[in-house]
Amino acid sequence: MTRLRSFVLMTLSMLLLAIPVAGGSAKAQQQSEADKVKATLDAFHVALSALDLRQMEEVWAHDADVMYIGPRDKGITVGWDAVKRKWEAVFNFWSELKVTTQDGPHIHINNGIAWADSIAGVVGRLKAGASFNGPTFESLVLEKRGDRWLIVSDSTARVP
Repeated sequence: MTRLRSFVLMTLSMLLLAIPVAGGSAKAQQQSEADKVKATLDAFHVALSALDLRQMEEVWAHDADVMYIGPRDKGITVGWDAVKRKWEAVFNFWSELKVTTQDGPHIHINNGIAWADSIAGVVGRLKAGASFNGPTFESLVLEKRGDRWLIVSDSTARVP
């Protein structure tokens, strides 16, 4: 075998071995980002369950175009100031609340945007005294800001 042919075969072998490694690295990075998105979603549920506005503020972007649609809403709340007031009203509505993921989250990430859909179990007691126990659909959109994922849209509806 000639030196040139040996060199070409060795170079091709190295390139072929590098392809799965590069693909694996991209997949690992994607999984790492999905884990960060999931951590934000978990923190969102912790804030809900604690009825804690400060914790809720930590997981949301504070932009003029963030959006929220809650399970009792008849319209879309737009802008961080309005969304923050909405969360204050939500937290004043409940005396106890526990939100846990039952299915999902099903996460898709593309260019710094993440979509996450899940079904959450909601158990709580309203300040008016009635109790609630049922599932909700959650659909959230998050944006990557630096090394953090922040919620920019949340739409939640009761499962019929």
